[in-house]
Amino acid sequence: MGIDIADINDAIDAGEIMAGNITTNHPITAAGLTRWIHVVGRLREKLASSGLWSPDNPQNRPISKRNDARYTLSTVGGDEVTGIADHPRGPSAARKKGKSTAEAVNGMDSLIRIETLRPSPDNGDGTAPPNGNWFLIYHRADGSVRLEVSLPLGFDENEGQFTGWRVRVILPDWRPKEISEKKPLDVGGQDVDFQIFEAS
Repeated sequence: MGIDIADINDAIDAGEIMAGNITTNHPITAAGLTRWIHVVGRLREKLASSGLWSPDNPQNRPISKRNDARYTLSTVGGDEVTGIADHPRGPSAARKKGKSTAEAVNGMDSLIRIETLRPSPDNGDGTAPPNGNWFLIYHRADGSVRLEVSLPLGFDENEGQFTGWRVRVILPDWRPKEISEKKPLDVGGQDVDFQIFEAS
């Protein structure tokens, strides 16, 4: 697909640094959101510098789009299953995704054009990745970030979750260069629960 793993690692590193600057004085969702913002920004910058990809924002969903229109790549935080190759279901999004993700996965996004009906160029050994809307999925575990670049089978808009995976490319775990006693507040990457009360 023309993605350098070093660029992914650089983006993960940027997210780790920024998430690590968040304290308990910030909003409770700040570390995870800050990580995602900086991973997305750095990855799109790196992909654009390759000359093969361009940033795009369909329905305000930040993606990188291959200039030959064969692939898009977007970034999502995943649950604890992320990056575990032999797990039977594969990862879910750490937080429910919305309508624009559903449309991208279920084939209504901007990739439905003549270029996507053409076969992907072969790598010479019959292993060209399928065309489609791919996702960099990451999970900040204790001591590392688990990673994969994967192509979903479908998306359940009511649940806000992926329904399975057509292709999962498991990447080596990213580990910080220096071990710090201060862990980022989003280690574990889980949802924040809110209680909503009806006003009387």
